[in-house]
Amino acid sequence: MKAPLALRARQAGVVALVLGALVTGRVVTTAFAIDGVVDAPFVHTAGTGDVVTLRYAALTAAEPAGSTMLDAAGALLQTPGVWVVIPMTITAVGEPARLGYAAVRGSDGRLYTADGSRSQFSPGVAQPGVPRYASVAVELPAAAAAGAHLLIALDGLDQRRDDLADIDLAITVEQAEQWATRTAPAELSPASSSPPGAQ
Repeated sequence: MKAPLALRARQAGVVALVLGALVTGRVVTTAFAIDGVVDAPFVHTAGTGDVVTLRYAALTAAEPAGSTMLDAAGALLQTPGVWVVIPMTITAVGEPARLGYAAVRGSDGRLYTADGSRSQFSPGVAQPGVPRYASVAVELPAAAAAGAHLLIALDGLDQRRDDLADIDLAITVEQAEQWATRTAPAELSPASSSPPGAQ
């Protein structure tokens, strides 16, 4: 009779320990938002003119230009907001890389993605050690341009757990207001391995 009681007591103790561990684990995982941290990209912040070294490429964004008109290889595109065009220099690190994600985070907190419908980013394949010159063109409301940041990453669909460049474009309110009235087109040059002006 004593053996079954001792066995039951041990079993109850084990069950209590397991339940205690499960409750403790649940409290820890809900108290700390680890999912967002684990899935978050590795953000590298910079400004225009700075070299941002990512796992797959070294990037430099030049000062942006803006207008209500965009000249995309001879096609003129107009917007009620502004076009922001950011020239980029991309040098792959280690192996060839085709950057697939570019977006501008406006001062309104929204992401304006260069997805190819109107806003564009088509850098082609960058080779290791060979600079590739390309531009990002994004259409956004004029009020969202001042204080905007450029985001660049390798994967166009999923930026989790990989490097992401976050570049402050240093656009002022005055610049955004001027761009909102400018009709001379901002030029979107095709991607090339030759520096701008040497093509």
